[in-house]
Amino acid sequence: MKNMRYPATQYFIKPYILLIIVVFSFQSCAQLSELSNVSKPQVSVADMNITGLSLSSVELAADIEITNPNAIAIDLSSYNYTFKINELTFLSGMEDQNTTINARESSMVKLPLEIDYSELIQTIESLRNQNTSDFNFEAAFGFTLPVFGEIEIPIQYSGEIPILKKPSINLQNISVEDISFTKADLNLELNIVNPNSFQFNMDQLSYDLEVNGLQFISGAMNENVTLASESEHTINIPVSISFLNAGMNAYRILTGNDDIQYTLKGSTTLGSNLPYFELSTFEFDRSGSVDILR
Repeated sequence: MKNMRYPATQYFIKPYILLIIVVFSFQSCAQLSELSNVSKPQVSVADMNITGLSLSSVELAADIEITNPNAIAIDLSSYNYTFKINELTFLSGMEDQNTTINARESSMVKLPLEIDYSELIQTIESLRNQNTSDFNFEAAFGFTLPVFGEIEIPIQYSGEIPILKKPSINLQNISVEDISFTKADLNLELNIVNPNSFQFNMDQLSYDLEVNGLQFISGAMNENVTLASESEHTINIPVSISFLNAGMNAYRILTGNDDIQYTLKGSTTLGSNLPYFELSTFEFDRSGSVDILR
């Protein structure tokens, strides 16, 4: 029998294989150790700020900070929330997510909310006379984790929101300054109430006045008026009316003794130095009785 000779490299194959097996075994053990030591993420409300404010609504943004303490990435799969005012749930919602939080890193999730004042006052009538209201924000964030599987982490945050109320504009009286068979010079006295705890700046007032079913007069006032907080204001608007255009019914209204019913419609622009307040258009529509002062 002949002696067989093998290449010298053959004697090194098995040691290399053993080394590779050992290396992979260490890696697998390290990965298993990482998986077995998975911790739940930390979730908190870093801040909740007003991002927009108008006569109709207040906009909020909840900044949710999520910290992953693990050596592996984790997935945020969903969240749900409720926004309570006076212990009543006013807003609620849920959102599916597919957000990865990298190993040993923090990530910020921004959750926008909008409170409609008309809906709020209709839901909670007692807020009509309040300047602010407490709220409670509750949420639960769902994660997919090794070992744990699907988990939810609850959080809550309490704060305060401003309650903005629309001003009122009424026709107080109509004064006849001068009158002839062709025209009349009048003064419209408007009563304006600002029920809020901050001032408004009113500009670009336009109006349309109907008296006893008759289209009486339309006009605009471009004067800027400051409405102090929680105050009443009187604005005098001088106007002239032509009986050639308005007709003799307008003359009879101004000189007669009949009851005077009016409808005043219009709009004005409101601004404020209140933080985040957006320039707003305020439309008004008021009806009632009015005196003719002669």
